[in-house]
Amino acid sequence: MINVSPETKQQALLFLARDQKVAAVKIIKDQSKCGLKEAKDYVDALEVGVQQPITNLGNLDAELLAILNQGNKLNAIKHYKDATGSGLAESKDYVEKLIRSEVTGNVMQRSRDTEIKDIISDHVGDNQNPIQKFLIKLLIIVMASAALTYILFNM
Repeated sequence: MINVSPETKQQALLFLARDQKVAAVKIIKDQSKCGLKEAKDYVDALEVGVQQPITNLGNLDAELLAILNQGNKLNAIKHYKDATGSGLAESKDYVEKLIRSEVTGNVMQRSRDTEIKDIISDHVGDNQNPIQKFLIKLLIIVMASAALTYILFNM
């Protein structure tokens, strides 16, 4: 039996979630000072889910967010399922809650551009006619130009 710290095990699971099995074997081999065959067998067991599930959800949420930021929702679901021993439906629900930022302590970052677009879309309804939309865009351009002119001439 290989003695591996929970942090090393989580790192190996993260590599497995990213389909990087060789890296997972390497980290187990390096940290536990075991042979290559033992490390590979350990990682194979992790992949199947035979090993003890991870219970530290704080680090797991960060790992899931890292996987989600790469745009890989399926790997995030698989990683959660493998790490906790949960079922597929429960894993999918958890990852979707994490995406919607309903899991406490985790708020996914949105870009500033997206926030601005949300604000504009909240205030500019679809019921406006094209002239109103044009005037709003023109007003934004005029205000931006005035701000730039102010900055340039007051330096």
